[in-house]
Amino acid sequence: MQIVKSKQQHYESRRLSIVVKMDNIIKKLDVTLFGEKFTLPVKYDVFCGENVLDSQKYALEMFLGKADELLAKSDEVKEYIENQKHIKVHDLFEELVPECIYVERNNLDRYIDIFFFGLDENGKRTKDSFAIEFKNEEFYRVGDRSVAI
Repeated sequence: MQIVKSKQQHYESRRLSIVVKMDNIIKKLDVTLFGEKFTLPVKYDVFCGENVLDSQKYALEMFLGKADELLAKSDEVKEYIENQKHIKVHDLFEELVPECIYVERNNLDRYIDIFFFGLDENGKRTKDSFAIEFKNEEFYRVGDRSVAI
């Protein structure tokens, strides 16, 4: 009986220390995408029990405030949305919703992805999704979600 209590106390203290460490990272971020403002959750590519890497924190810091400017310059993103998703960019957020910002793990380059989901006629999320990927604060590619994960 004493051993079980000890393990439970140990588990609770580990969980608390993880929460404290997680408070030092960005969990949500205000971004402007194609002129619209959103508050998006930030998700990190980390293993269970692993802390966010310094390279990931740095990647997000370097990306802050640049998304709208990078997207506005990218004809490739607009072409993908209009030709593959059959949505005019000015109608984008009536049919698509940004889901999250995803910070990949990589020590050599900095990768940030913004995931979008499609919406049906009732405004509910569909399985249709795609990702816009940035590498070292520059537009890199756009495609279905699998390009990033």
